[in-house]
Amino acid sequence: MDETFMNAVDAASRDHRIIAICVCRNEYTRMQSWLAHYRAIGVGCFAVIDNGSDDGTYEFLDAQPDVILTRTTASYAESKFGIRWVDAVRARISNRIWLLHTDADEQIIYRGWPERPLTDLVREAESDGANTIFSFMLDMYPEGPMEEGQPLTGHDLAEAAPLFDSDYHFRLRPVKPWRGPDGWVEVVGGPRVRLMSSVRREARSNWRTYWLRGQSDRVLPRMPRRFLPLALRALPTQMPVLAKYPLVQTQTKVSYHHCHAVGNADVFRESTVLLHFKFLADFADRVRREVERGEHYNGGAEYVRYADMIRRHKGMDLRYPGSARFQGSDQLIEMGLIRDVSDFGAYPF
Repeated sequence: MDETFMNAVDAASRDHRIIAICVCRNEYTRMQSWLAHYRAIGVGCFAVIDNGSDDGTYEFLDAQPDVILTRTTASYAESKFGIRWVDAVRARISNRIWLLHTDADEQIIYRGWPERPLTDLVREAESDGANTIFSFMLDMYPEGPMEEGQPLTGHDLAEAAPLFDSDYHFRLRPVKPWRGPDGWVEVVGGPRVRLMSSVRREARSNWRTYWLRGQSDRVLPRMPRRFLPLALRALPTQMPVLAKYPLVQTQTKVSYHHCHAVGNADVFRESTVLLHFKFLADFADRVRREVERGEHYNGGAEYVRYADMIRRHKGMDLRYPGSARFQGSDQLIEMGLIRDVSDFGAYPF
């Protein structure tokens, strides 16, 4: 990682209680809204690792006075999908602050948003003895075919994709008897689960289901890429993991395991939500590019599944009878999507 970038982030930690960090590639469409969302709730410093953008993202970020920027063309897959880069920055920060790690298509919502500054939330978490805050990705989608979800420059992404599924199920992630836990609170639901399986079926899944699906992790890394689509059709379908831990405190024992789990965490008692703007008008093009690159988990297996979904559902329209229009944090609290998670017990690792 670039030393100048690392030193600049460390220096900024003396003046900011929260620093937002993002690893991005070709996110010009989303980055303007990402910055506006977090600036509006009081985040004053952004550390961005650009992974070889060629759509104007880097140039746009380079012109922002509150963005500390570096660029790398190193392998995203070999960086453990950006986690090694983020963890190196977190370890380098010499002051105790909060690092807000989200993707460019993720915007955090919490009790009191948007009037309540994010600093109030982390201050409450600190007073509660927490060093980590849990969230889950709430997939957002347009009010019609996906190609109609075209964001307007300078506008909130929720205007282009205002809908989300209302059927979600919170539970403890099933644990294999012969292994320690590899997760904590699991959230089941969303349009991807509807298209790949069903919420009811996934809510009934158990450790045996996870063991069977986990066998694909043994097979896929050894599979020639040209055979990947065939292998994915033959193997049990892995569901997307929605859990995330976007806020962690530096100079504490907590560390990132991967994109969806941390270690040595004392998790705050109340959850948050990440509005997830994956399903916009550019979805099909992004899927095609990521299938070609093969830089995501298991050679981009999830994107191969998305490509298959696109082929099977021409003019994808994700609406269903349970679709709800996003109205704010109070709505998510009433729906139980922002909730007390302390009844699930202490975070296990």
